[in-house]
Amino acid sequence: MLLHMGTDGTGGRLTVALKDRPDRLPLVADLLMDAAYADDRLEGEEKSAVKRMLREILEVPSLPIDLDFRVDEFDPKAFDRDRVLAAFAADPKPLKQRLLELVAAVHAADGEIDFAEDAQLREVGAGLGLAPEDFQDLVVEVVEEIDLGEDLGRLRYGE
Repeated sequence: MLLHMGTDGTGGRLTVALKDRPDRLPLVADLLMDAAYADDRLEGEEKSAVKRMLREILEVPSLPIDLDFRVDEFDPKAFDRDRVLAAFAADPKPLKQRLLELVAAVHAADGEIDFAEDAQLREVGAGLGLAPEDFQDLVVEVVEEIDLGEDLGRLRYGE
């Protein structure tokens, strides 16, 4: 299979031979399922979100049976995150950030903010070789509690 990537600026066509590269979609599926299990429980919406994202990546109405089975039979205890992340180590930063956005989208699928999910997102970002500022907008920032004292009344009612 060849993928047309536009022109090379001289009128020639650039193509990439996809058959020469391993398909990493199963690894993406595993990483997304790892995200679904980040809080040690699988919510129904998370698995559905993983399958929906994979269908969107493939642009198909239903997943191939092997990929669907892989998602259904994912074992978080057997998952080797470091091995999977190593497959993406040489990717450009924007692609790594996009992968991290997919992980965050799985976390958001259950409608809850969970510190375990946040920690998992940070670990994946670091494992991809991203600096914390590269994914700061995807993580939870805990604000230290402060004493508002008299300012609370002024904030509430004005000066």
